[in-house]
Amino acid sequence: MKRKTQVEYEDASPEVQAIYDEIRDTMGIPTVLKFLKALGHNPHTLRAVWSMLKETVIEGEIPALLKQLILFKVSIVAGNEYCTSLHGHAALNLDPTLTYEDLVALSGGACTANLPPSYPVAIDIISRASLEPKSVEERDWDFEDQLRDEGFSESEIDELLAVGFFSVMMNMLTDTYDVPWESPFPPASG
Repeated sequence: MKRKTQVEYEDASPEVQAIYDEIRDTMGIPTVLKFLKALGHNPHTLRAVWSMLKETVIEGEIPALLKQLILFKVSIVAGNEYCTSLHGHAALNLDPTLTYEDLVALSGGACTANLPPSYPVAIDIISRASLEPKSVEERDWDFEDQLRDEGFSESEIDELLAVGFFSVMMNMLTDTYDVPWESPFPPASG
């Protein structure tokens, strides 16, 4: 049975409320995302996940759109409705020229959107490494050289891999907690 509890602000401990306040202030949102509320029972876990979200997804050298596109692809392939919806919504807000159909096509390897050429390469490599981590052992697949060839620095490669790791972790967490969607975009089959 999945865990379905979420801790609302008024029901949270003062320590959790302080973290919720930081999340809202940093993200500029009126309420805390549902997947973070699912962690509201434990301030240490909430702080750890929030710190990783902030440091990996919100801050860093990699453009926010590329991060959201990676998060979307990993989520849609993994079949995670919550993360697919959340990251699809975020990507569409970051680039209003994109459509939800563009995101689905891009996640399937068909890039018809007007994106930098390095984006589809990074999306494919990081989603593959995230969803099939043993594939990085293949002798004929030098993903680091491919990313370097696309202009990514060593620091950016580390950040891209961390985004993939975060996505896998969030997919597991939101599936286990059965977190309901937060945006109007429907999940699509991967």
